[in-house]
Amino acid sequence: MPSMPMARDGTTPRSPHGLRGRRLVVLTLGVVYLAFAVIGLAIVGWHDFGYEEPVRMLGFLGVSTLLCVVHALVGVVLTLSALRRAAALVAPLALAFVAMAVFGAVANTFGGNGDPLNLNWWNVFLYAGSAVACGYVSTAE
Repeated sequence: MPSMPMARDGTTPRSPHGLRGRRLVVLTLGVVYLAFAVIGLAIVGWHDFGYEEPVRMLGFLGVSTLLCVVHALVGVVLTLSALRRAAALVAPLALAFVAMAVFGAVANTFGGNGDPLNLNWWNVFLYAGSAVACGYVSTAE
């Protein structure tokens, strides 16, 4: 098996295929969260940012106006970080996803009354998976 050529600084260069794959993961997450924002706003509309009656997006994900705004912001940051090759933006999002998953788990464990994000267990699993994906991408780059 041939060895990788050495770079000028004596390190082994990274495979461009791995970097493209990681950028594709981030871009996919960004597009998914932007789609969630658009679909969610089409369902709940643009009104109060407080607690809303439980509404489901795609039949299983909890959604609220505030959560749609959060999804839009996350989607924009993920998409821009993939397009601009700014991996430094992905690590803080991994922490944000962990915080959202923990918040959703606590809210669901204690009844979820007054949750302005209207999270359910599916949201918790989605954010935990997104945190793992962002954590992988940020540590691998």
